[in-house]
Amino acid sequence: MDVACPIPSPALAVMAESGLLVPVLGGVPDLAAFSNMAKVEAAAGVQADAVQRLGALGVRIAEDAERLWQRLRLSNAEHERLASMAQEWWRVSSGDDKAGRALLYRLGPERFGDRVLLAWARSPATAHDTAWQSLAGLPAHWVAPTFPLKAADFIKRGMRPGPALGAALHEAEAAWIAADFPTDAEALAAIADAAVGEVRPM
Repeated sequence: MDVACPIPSPALAVMAESGLLVPVLGGVPDLAAFSNMAKVEAAAGVQADAVQRLGALGVRIAEDAERLWQRLRLSNAEHERLASMAQEWWRVSSGDDKAGRALLYRLGPERFGDRVLLAWARSPATAHDTAWQSLAGLPAHWVAPTFPLKAADFIKRGMRPGPALGAALHEAEAAWIAADFPTDAEALAAIADAAVGEVRPM
């Protein structure tokens, strides 16, 4: 079964009606999301992708990705993409550019595209929705920056190498993302100072 062929929905519908699709997938197929995925791929200007379409068809939670990996003998890379799609795809929404940038920073372009298209395909929005089109196109016009703070920035604030330093870096990165990736020195210094205060013993 080639789920990336141009118009596979009728064949899948026939398989579902005849009871053949559930044994193949080991679960109930989402034919509506599968059909919508083809539409949103076209709207986003991306090529048909077998993993994205399989995710739309059969992945809602992590256990679905695990099951399909075993049943369809997928590669590890395909399984990892499906597992990523399963992680809180329902939390992705259009119209929030800041949240979109944060998601792209955390996931990288490929997995960002996977999860956004899955959320779009399962949303009430049509393929012509401009907010979803803008979110799906984010990797084309925004490159996630590199976290600018380093261990040295915390050592000069009196921290020593060790778990507390790692925790401070983690706190600072989370705050930097939440602040929408500031680059000015004053904002970065404030983030570093706050992170140090969070992890130092009282």
